[in-house]
Amino acid sequence: MAFPKIILAAAAATFITAAFAADVPKLDVSSTCRPIVGDVTLQIDSDRCFKSEQAARDELKKEWASFPPANRGLCTQTATMGGMPSYVALITCLEMKRDAANLPASANLRTQPAGLSTKKR
Repeated sequence: MAFPKIILAAAAATFITAAFAADVPKLDVSSTCRPIVGDVTLQIDSDRCFKSEQAARDELKKEWASFPPANRGLCTQTATMGGMPSYVALITCLEMKRDAANLPASANLRTQPAGLSTKKR
C-alpha cells in the first residue's frame, strides 16, 4: 500500500507548488547575507547584500507573472539550493531563461570553441 501514498504525496507537492507559484516566493536571505564565521577571505557587506536582495525581490514582484510557471519553479529550486537562497540568483535565472528563449532561431551560435572542428582533414 506504499504506492498510493507516494502518488498522493507527489500530487500534494504538485498542488502546493502550483498554489504558491503565482506569487514571488518568500526566501530567507539572512544566511546569504551573513558573513561566514571564520572566513576572513570573503568579506560580506550585510547591509548592501540585504539591499540588493530587496531590490531583486521588488523587481520580481513586478515581473513575476511574465515568466512561465515552469521557469519560475525551476529557477526557485535553483536559487534555493545549498542553503543560501537568493532573489538575485532567482531573477538572474529567470532573465537568462527568458533571454535564451528569445534568441533568434537563425542565430549562428557555435556549439564548440572557435578553431575546433569536427571535420576530418
